[in-house]
Amino acid sequence: MRVGCDERNMRRGLKRAFGIGVVGMLAGAMTLAPLAADGGVREEDRITNDRTINRAEVENLQRWVSTGHADWCKDARLVAAEELWRLAPEYSGDGFELNAISAEPIANGSNRVTFEWASLDGRALYRVTVERFDWLLPIAKDTEAIVWVPTSTEIRIHE
Repeated sequence: MRVGCDERNMRRGLKRAFGIGVVGMLAGAMTLAPLAADGGVREEDRITNDRTINRAEVENLQRWVSTGHADWCKDARLVAAEELWRLAPEYSGDGFELNAISAEPIANGSNRVTFEWASLDGRALYRVTVERFDWLLPIAKDTEAIVWVPTSTEIRIHE
């Protein structure tokens, strides 16, 4: 009789211990679930700057380039790289590191191109948009000789 009583007490004790263990695991999972869900989310700060274009200054730049100075201003990638070099201290200044992300490629005569570059640690993404303006054509005399001008920048910082 004593053996039967001990078996019942053991079963009852095991059931109780198992039940407490399951409740403890559920409570722990519910406590840690919000932390795990938030762990994958990265906060993002976005800094944008749309420039006001001073037409007289851009026309003077076009005249300067048309007389043989600063030919790099005719290359959208180099203009974006120069702007990015000013914005991002860790950028090396090489235009080949930039990715063109605009819908229209330069070869199709697009007047607006957006380039982006991500920092090595992946915490910041820089976007630079450059444009060339048709109203400069009388000064440039050729569409390919029109200067590219940075019109907007965007910095996305991931924390």
